Amino acid sequence: MRIGFLAAAVAVAMLGAGGCTASQDDTGVPVDRLAEARAALPADIAQRGSLTGGTDPTFEPMTFMKGSAFTGLDVDIAEAIAGRLGLTIEWRNVPFGELLDQVQKHEIDFSISSMFDRSQRQEKADFVDYLNAGTSIVVPKGAGDIGGMAGLCGRRVAAQPDTVFVDMARAQQDACGRKGLTVVLSSRPSADVAAKKADAALNDFPIAALDVEKMPALELSGPQIEAIPYGIGVAKDRKALTTAVQTALYSLINDGTYDALLDKWKVKEGALRTGAVNGGA
Repeated sequence: MRIGFLAAAVAVAMLGAGGCTASQDDTGVPVDRLAEARAALPADIAQRGSLTGGTDPTFEPMTFMKGSAFTGLDVDIAEAIAGRLGLTIEWRNVPFGELLDQVQKHEIDFSISSMFDRSQRQEKADFVDYLNAGTSIVVPKGAGDIGGMAGLCGRRVAAQPDTVFVDMARAQQDACGRKGLTVVLSSRPSADVAAKKADAALNDFPIAALDVEKMPALELSGPQIEAIPYGIGVAKDRKALTTAVQTALYSLINDGTYDALLDKWKVKEGALRTGAVNGGA
């Protein structure tokens, strides 16, 4: 798969570029990459000692609300990254479609919200990739494998607004020809399938798998479709912050913290080792 080869190539390149958090310079003197990253943080962030993070907490188990607290794998990874940089996070609830606009305007310092690192999104922000996730199709229990995207033809397909799944459904709508496909915009796609408001739903594998676990009337249809990395979005004019986030992520990967968090949230199959910047497609 092309993404796999790209990831391997980036891994080699990053290791060669000193991606580890502790290495040696040409004189053999140890170099603390995290200390360098902390020293290079934007002045406003260093002065206040915190990052402003934006997320749309509607993607359990990645990011969701537990009472008044933000939680989920995305939240845990972001807070662990901030901790390595000597920072805390002030979280903001931001609609998914507004996240990158707020990143661009520096209204938030970063976004993390199960957002696929796609080339068109890279026009607005740089992405530090932290997890691989494929697309899953959710169907009523007993429907079985409907045959991937082609099997959506003739069906009502639920997808969350401003996500790649709407684009995928509309592209398939064109491919279905006369058979057609109806796109149902929904904040809770799987729930709409359970309520018979839609015949199928598209969502990230971790989210879809949890939905099926919680709603016995549903099941996953067939294998995941094309895995793509999730990315932490940072403004393109804040390269030092992007590098700091990437360096802290390497630190989490190197000492096993990253694997422990993935294990906690039962998404080990999505592990990435590269921490690539803009490694999506």
